[in-house]
Amino acid sequence: MTPGPELSIVIPAMNEEDNVQAMHDRLVAALETVVDGLEMVWIDDGSTDSTPEILQKFSEDDPRIRVLTQYGHQGYGLAIRRGFDAVRYMVVCLTDSDGQFDLRDIAKLYPFLADADMVGGIREDREDNWVRHRVSATYNWLQARILGLDVKDVNCALKLFRRSFLYMIDLSSEGFLIDAEIYARADRAGLRWAQVGVKHLPRVYGESKVHLGLAFSTLAKLWNLRRNL
Repeated sequence: MTPGPELSIVIPAMNEEDNVQAMHDRLVAALETVVDGLEMVWIDDGSTDSTPEILQKFSEDDPRIRVLTQYGHQGYGLAIRRGFDAVRYMVVCLTDSDGQFDLRDIAKLYPFLADADMVGGIREDREDNWVRHRVSATYNWLQARILGLDVKDVNCALKLFRRSFLYMIDLSSEGFLIDAEIYARADRAGLRWAQVGVKHLPRVYGESKVHLGLAFSTLAKLWNLRRNL
């Protein structure tokens, strides 16, 4: 990424008190010298730990940061949709608050927006346990067959969009189906995407919010998504 672009970062968070400070510091270090305008939109999804207080302190100390709050756990997908609605700049990045991405890879994704409306990451050498690996592989296989999409890592939480992309799709998912819905609605709208390998890091603090029960529940919703497209 060369100096010039203005970039909005959308970051959903729930009970990530041990990660958000390091995540913030890495975002600033990776981006503030390579973009002319930077805003960070954090969405707290009903955290019960100190995540809300930490995020509030961020917004008080740095005018580039805005915090949106969902009272009660309303869902990962809804948090992302609210973040998308709030962005101000013409290039939008979506990432998670768990610290499992090298945020310098945003610069790696950016050039692909010259020919695409969205760039999705593909996690290389995934630093997850075998259960997460198996669930992810099964999910990617099923979404490809149910939705007819050629997406190698649908749930990779490092994506870059033209802001116009967000105007041209109508998202409705409230939970983890949101990633598949992004690709499915982009496909139906004739929008273009690229897929690029990105570095994946081990989770240092906290626990993943994805578990087997949630994964299987999301799989069942793929059929509903197909019917509603």
